[in-house]
This record gives sequence, structure tokens and C-alpha cells, in this order.
Amino acid sequence: MHFQFIDFLAPVLRPQAYLDPGSGSFLIQLLIAGLVGAGFIIKAYWKKIKAFFTRTKPAEETPKDDSQPQQ
Repeated sequence: MHFQFIDFLAPVLRPQAYLDPGSGSFLIQLLIAGLVGAGFIIKAYWKKIKAFFTRTKPAEETPKDDSQPQQ
């Protein structure tokens, strides 16, 4: 009985799309680009992410002033 119901719906469930090899390589390219992009975002915000999980404030990056000699 169950198989008859699936056979009845088969014409409705047929996909009307076509994936060629170019589509597959495009999807792989999207996946790689997403992973690389996520890597750059993590690299850019690493101090904030680390501070969030360790519950400390991120160290402020202050530019060094080379005009005054250090003692």
C-alpha cells in the first residue's frame, strides 16, 4: 500500500532541474570561499573572541610614541 502511494506521487516529485559539472564546481568554489572568509573574520576578531570566552578585557593596542626616549 505504501509503495503504491509513492508511485502515485512520482510524477509530482520529479525534479525539473539539471546540475551540470559547472554547477558542482561553482558550489565547491562557494564552500571554499566561505571557509576562507570565515578564517579571515576569525583572524580579525581573534582577541575579542578569546576575551569573550576567557572573560577578560582584550588588550588595547596602543601605538608606540618614539619621540620620547624611554628611561
